[in-house]
Amino acid sequence: MATPEMRAQAPQLVPQAERRLIPERGRAAFRLLSAERSDEIYPILMEEIVALGFTRALVVSLDLETGEIHPVAAINCSPSYQQKFTTALWQGENPIVGVLRSLKPAVIPKAGVSGRSIYCHPLLFMNRNACWEAERGTRSCLAVQNFLKPGALDISEQVCRSCEMRAYCGAVIAEMPPHPTDRQMTDARSLIEVANGYLSRLFKVDHYYNRMRDSDVTIAQMQTLMQSMADPVILTDAQHRVIAQNRAAERFFKLPEKEVTEGAARAVELNNLLFSAALSSMAVSGSSDASRDLTLVDIHEGEEVLFEAVTAPSFSRDGMRSGLVTVMRDVTDLRRADQEFRASMERLRDAQEVVRQDRDLMHMVIENVGDPIIVADGSARVVLLDSLAQELFGRIHEATSGPFRLDTVDPRIVNNQVKLDAYLQAFTFSFSARQDGSLRLYSLENKSEVDFDTRSGKIYDKRGQVSYTITVLRDLSAFRKLEQLKMERRMIEMEKFAATGRLAGTIAHEVNNPMEAIKNAIFLLQGVMRPDAQPIYEILKNETDRVARIVRQMLGLYRHSEQVGTIDVNTVIEDTLVLFSRQLERAGIRVERDQPKLPPIVGSPDQFRQVVSNLVINARDSMISSLEGNGTAERPPMLKIRTRHLPAPDGVHGWVRLTIADTGTGIPPEIIKTVFEPFVSTKGEKGTGLGLWIVKGIIENHSGKMRVKSRLGRGTVFKIDLPVVR
Repeated sequence: MATPEMRAQAPQLVPQAERRLIPERGRAAFRLLSAERSDEIYPILMEEIVALGFTRALVVSLDLETGEIHPVAAINCSPSYQQKFTTALWQGENPIVGVLRSLKPAVIPKAGVSGRSIYCHPLLFMNRNACWEAERGTRSCLAVQNFLKPGALDISEQVCRSCEMRAYCGAVIAEMPPHPTDRQMTDARSLIEVANGYLSRLFKVDHYYNRMRDSDVTIAQMQTLMQSMADPVILTDAQHRVIAQNRAAERFFKLPEKEVTEGAARAVELNNLLFSAALSSMAVSGSSDASRDLTLVDIHEGEEVLFEAVTAPSFSRDGMRSGLVTVMRDVTDLRRADQEFRASMERLRDAQEVVRQDRDLMHMVIENVGDPIIVADGSARVVLLDSLAQELFGRIHEATSGPFRLDTVDPRIVNNQVKLDAYLQAFTFSFSARQDGSLRLYSLENKSEVDFDTRSGKIYDKRGQVSYTITVLRDLSAFRKLEQLKMERRMIEMEKFAATGRLAGTIAHEVNNPMEAIKNAIFLLQGVMRPDAQPIYEILKNETDRVARIVRQMLGLYRHSEQVGTIDVNTVIEDTLVLFSRQLERAGIRVERDQPKLPPIVGSPDQFRQVVSNLVINARDSMISSLEGNGTAERPPMLKIRTRHLPAPDGVHGWVRLTIADTGTGIPPEIIKTVFEPFVSTKGEKGTGLGLWIVKGIIENHSGKMRVKSRLGRGTVFKIDLPVVR
């Protein structure tokens, strides 16, 4: 049995035992020294203990995390025998637990087979020399601490602060022979302590080996992770030299193995230069992590790629910065999308400005159009009224729900609202896109009911549903008043023209009889005139004929039939052309006609026939003068006559347009404005100057309009518009 003195001198026994090793013990030490792994120590130790004369032996291990104690190696021990030594650290009554807690060897009586005693010796990680991590730093080594300061076991301190290695702890249990000697006990103790020293060394080697293996696994995992990333990842040291990079980064910083071009080499050189400059700039910034935009060249595609380079420092175990980890994210598409988004936002702002201007323009038009305007939504609810419409229907009340949101208490205005609501409902849910109608509404301004002409249209959304309807009201009373004023003016003009005609007829009748006597006297003088008086005679005769023609036209103006009836414009034109066809043919004038079917007009057929005759005669004379003046015309003379029906928007009224164009000499610009006044002629002494004046008077008597356009030397165009009354 080990005495207290032997236990007190335990730290000094190991070197003494090593100096007194006998050949057998030297063989045991050599066997332990030849072990290459820590798990080979226990079998050798068990065999050597049995060789010393102990009956059986086993090793129990303490799990420092769970506190459980269980056998790990045994010799000559049955499973049931090993089970006796399975315990836990919190079972304090177990003597093996006491040995582990005190870390002192002890003899435990009657704990073996047949009541034999057992020798229990603790095993703990310890060493004279510190680990290299502790030598590099300032922290202590756990193995040295356990060697220099043996004492009670403290589980919380069994992790080395330098290398972070967790220590081992256990005990060797050997069943003692019936009569053990001191030499056997001393040899066993020395053998266990030598084995513990070898075990500590191999345990440290295993720790380093495991760490290297774990590091290799971690490096392989990190390399796999880097290679699997689509973004370029680069690891650099403290001098910004590349340590590792993934395949995505090699596309920009490493030349391909085959087909290396000069452009690729320059691109790699430029990329490395730009990357080094960016790293230096971010390192100088001093922040723990930094980002910067970096433009690189793809050596395969030759295109510029914009990256956002994000760097983070890497540190060694002692806290020193060892390099940088850079991840570059391709933001080319993102930047392009950002630019497109900014451009879209700019276009949107421009569009909003255009919409605002259009809205203001629409409000200005609505407020100044001069007619009541009503805007309703797809449910026939009024959403907008201009100021004139508000006078008829009241103001919009925002808080009111329902089909009509107008605020008023006047029963006459309410009646207007009911009429408008019925009209909007019928139009909104109809199939027509536009609608013309009428509404009879009460006007507060006129203090009476007024007829309004309605014109409505629809605005559709992208699905083809009615979004809004717009209705414009036009006061027909003002239009009718204007028509009445125009009619009164026409009646006054007709009365004036009739009075002028009667006066002209009276004057012509009074002048005609003396003029006939003068003409007869001049005729009788024809044969008795002296030759030297013949020129004076000719002047007298011509001027008398001219006065006679003027008198006859004035009599014709007064004597024309005033019987009113329907006129077929095309028939009158054809009859007139038949009368003048022989004269036009002799003058070499070609007539071109375009006369579609026309509705009849109301008027005097004789007067309209005189209009067409005068215009045809004027055109003929103008083209004959053109031929006589030029000798040969650049183009053949042509008289163009065309008629058209011009329907009115309301479908009731309309116009018949007669166009007569010639290729004659034209009208001089100085008299074009006064060509319809009396005694204005383009024919010199051959004309009376009353033809166009009479034509214009007849057209105005028929409520028509007459216009003229002319270019000197190119021809003249007359356009006559006559109303159609159904």
